[in-house]
Amino acid sequence: MKRKIFTSFFAITLGFNAVAQVKDISFAIAPTVEYVLWNKKSAIQNGFMVGGYVGFGFGKNLELLGSYSQSLGLKSRIDGFSVPDNIRDAFTSSDVDVHRWGGELKGNIPMTYSFQPYVTLGAGIQTIKANETKQDAIYYAFGLGTKFNLTRRLTLNLQAKGTYFNSDASNILYKPSEARTSTYNQWITDNISNEKMLNWSLQAGLQLYLGGRNPNELTELDNSYTNLKNFKVVVAPAIGYIDFDDDNNFRNTYLAGASLGFDFTEYIGVRGFYYQAMKEEKVSLDFDKLSLYGAEFLARLNVSNGVVPYITVGAGYLNVGKDYQGKVSTAENKSSIFAKGGLGLAIPLSKHLELFGVANLLYTTGNESADNALKSPNKLQSNVFYNAGIRIKFAKENEKYTYQDLVNELQTTEMKEGKEQAKVQNDTKATPISQKQKDIDYFNAQIATVEKQIQLAYRQNDINNASLLLKEKEKWEELRNNYVAEHIPYPSDNQANLVRMTPEQLQTLISEIVNKIEEGEGKTPDQRIDRLEKLLLEINNDNKKIEEQQKMNQSILEAVKNLEGNIQKTNVVVPTGQKMNTTTKGTK
Repeated sequence: MKRKIFTSFFAITLGFNAVAQVKDISFAIAPTVEYVLWNKKSAIQNGFMVGGYVGFGFGKNLELLGSYSQSLGLKSRIDGFSVPDNIRDAFTSSDVDVHRWGGELKGNIPMTYSFQPYVTLGAGIQTIKANETKQDAIYYAFGLGTKFNLTRRLTLNLQAKGTYFNSDASNILYKPSEARTSTYNQWITDNISNEKMLNWSLQAGLQLYLGGRNPNELTELDNSYTNLKNFKVVVAPAIGYIDFDDDNNFRNTYLAGASLGFDFTEYIGVRGFYYQAMKEEKVSLDFDKLSLYGAEFLARLNVSNGVVPYITVGAGYLNVGKDYQGKVSTAENKSSIFAKGGLGLAIPLSKHLELFGVANLLYTTGNESADNALKSPNKLQSNVFYNAGIRIKFAKENEKYTYQDLVNELQTTEMKEGKEQAKVQNDTKATPISQKQKDIDYFNAQIATVEKQIQLAYRQNDINNASLLLKEKEKWEELRNNYVAEHIPYPSDNQANLVRMTPEQLQTLISEIVNKIEEGEGKTPDQRIDRLEKLLLEINNDNKKIEEQQKMNQSILEAVKNLEGNIQKTNVVVPTGQKMNTTTKGTK
């Protein structure tokens, strides 16, 4: 009991520290509705479940979610079994309640802005209540879906899911109103038992981002996904200790083992692990006939030179050897699957070495006696698993390769020249690239990448793909332009120089300027300049895309310079950078 109190305190403390250190993580909720096609052997009719997700994302492409769902009006059925007519006639459908809660890892596959497929892997606890009997089971889930971006912070998610679990339908079909030895109940006892089952379902939901990073903006974590230069092979020998649930017949024990896996970036990794129990609840080389193995996902909440908090989510198998003896030597000990989740701390010692410690909750199920059940139902058991050790990271030595390096490789010559011209015009000293500029550069890099794909599609005469890529390019350009409009305001001292117009408006302006010049002395220089200033002010009210604005601005400035050269013959000067005034010889 003391160990569990300590674990709760440790988890709460670590949770506060983790939240305090989280950076650029998106928080979201997603109400869902799901239609479940129950396995016929489950003795449950097809029906709906409602619930939702709460979680956060590590960048745009990876999310860790907690889930909960419950059934709506489910009923039992017996048509999935080959039963005699007298048993079928005696069957009476009853209410069935199903509850699920667990964790899920969601990987978004980068594609176009408006459409993005994803895959999910999860595990959790399923509870089925029927005939006043409750039975728990650990489930595994996997899915394939797609999300549609409705607004900047709202997506529509559609998913097909598979759920794998164990269930004993006898307690669902049991008739408590009859004796256990009745013809009906006896047939159920003799012919229906615990089985592994797979359900399929269709799920829909709306995911709303409540805070944290904007789902359409880029973070350092997003940038780390652009390459696998931080890929490492990780080996971690460790010592562990399991404090088993009081209702479990397994003895508390120390374990020795190791994990082997990969770190794809500095933030995320996967591990496979194996631990072997030791005898007599002490550290020794005398190993017991109990082991556990499985896989887990690891997500760091920050990257620093100090203490680094992280989360683990996984599942595995608790294997019981033939000669293993539990607390009660005469009781049967069965191997079983488990689900686990944990909070850990890592202390880096060097670039390739770190110490770590983790507190995990390890969930298993075991039989319990129940007077109102036909057979002993499974009950959820919570075990605490601590482990600590040292991680050794193997990686190829590379020169520092940053996200900005990749952007620079993808950008076109025109973009580079534009940056150089901007630097000359601003005449400013070189400064570190801001996060906003990195975001803009990322959008430009995506546009450049799509342009290369478009060129390749044209060379291969793949018109359909080229058409899709053109639409994708437009989406990226729209994203970039909206981002610039919201985050990069025009400098106030340059507002007087800003001229916005369409190509048609530019042509009209040039024609009118030329016509007025060709009129000669028909109008005075003051009148012609007033007319030009009026036209510029009228056109200035029209807002267009940034690239089009810049091209038009350059064209109008060149036209005004040409006008200035022509009207100098009449000794009139037209200033373009400040408010327009007229001057003649001998006056100011």
